[in-house]
Amino acid sequence: MVDVSAEIARLLELDQLEGSAVEAIPTVAGWSGERRNPSTSWATTWNRDGARAWVQGDGPVDVEFTLWFHEVQDDAPDMDAHLGGLYAAGAAKLPEVTEQLRCGVPWDRPEEADEHVADVSSFIEYRAWKVPGKELLVGVKQDDTDTPVQLVVVVRPPATEDESCDDWL
Repeated sequence: MVDVSAEIARLLELDQLEGSAVEAIPTVAGWSGERRNPSTSWATTWNRDGARAWVQGDGPVDVEFTLWFHEVQDDAPDMDAHLGGLYAAGAAKLPEVTEQLRCGVPWDRPEEADEHVADVSSFIEYRAWKVPGKELLVGVKQDDTDTPVQLVVVVRPPATEDESCDDWL
């Protein structure tokens, strides 16, 4: 599994998550740009060693790294068991990714902040932190029943403007 802690550390150092500034980070780290959104002047998707990254938005953007994903087998004899197995496999990788980030990102006081985190309805299991001006999530998600189960790391603008120092990572 690709370690994205260096990329995450650089993203967290940015004052604002703006497209052109964000684009430079995976590019410098050796990610290959896969396509450009015609409405932006920066690359919006990348690939490296089987992992994927994408940027969504115009102003402050969301950056998502997909480190692990498995397609749902529509013809699985027991769909509940199949999905449960995929969810469990993804969740089993959460501690490894969290540890990579804890070791590779210079954090003073790592404190999880699961409260006041927006848009986590598609996450099966996740860890979230608030950092100055940003949120960091690591989690297993499935956006829809027909989409792959994924293990992702997301850096995005905060859900609220309330950024008490007590909530910072």
